[in-house]
Amino acid sequence: MPKVSPEYVIKKKNTILKAALSVCAIKPLYEITMRDIIKASGVSQGGIYRYYSDLDEILVEIINQANANADYKHSVDTIIENSDAPKKKIEKLFTFLGEYMKENLSTVGKIQFELTILFANNPERQTKILPHITENESGQYLVEQLFNTIHEGISFGIFQPEVPLDDLFTFIMTSIDGIVSNVVLQKCYGMFQNEQALFDEIRLMKTLCKSVHTLLGCK
Repeated sequence: MPKVSPEYVIKKKNTILKAALSVCAIKPLYEITMRDIIKASGVSQGGIYRYYSDLDEILVEIINQANANADYKHSVDTIIENSDAPKKKIEKLFTFLGEYMKENLSTVGKIQFELTILFANNPERQTKILPHITENESGQYLVEQLFNTIHEGISFGIFQPEVPLDDLFTFIMTSIDGIVSNVVLQKCYGMFQNEQALFDEIRLMKTLCKSVHTLLGCK
């Protein structure tokens, strides 16, 4: 490969990533091939492999780039540092999660949803892809901070949970997963269009937050 400037490499890689993201928006992840991205980007087969070794490397970079743009971890840290009351921290964490979902579910959210299907059918690709996705770590980080805040509120006598903590934490995680799944199915795949339900990420997260506060014995 002829010597090129770092700026040229970045520009070329961004062209490939932009094309890949456009393919992901219209085609299920588990059906996408490298040929689809080559066609969408206009980069030759030989050219694209100069920048990415395979499709999985491109997928990882798409998700990580979106996560970096959202400044996920920094936003969570800011909430924790600038909110004194545990109840207020919980409210802000759920609000942030709802806003983050609203902005990202139609793109990265769709990809992550389809990753579960891909991984179920190709466990070897899960082993290859998942450890490199920083969004997975960020999601875990938010949940950890949420749980730490709940423990903090209990230690201060602010929260008096009405259910065992293990049950509460399982309820929170499964509820978040359910909201994500249903919103993606409706907004990306057109499901539930003939039903009364209209899934709004922010409102659903606010409702979940109120439910958590009730289960924590908040007044």
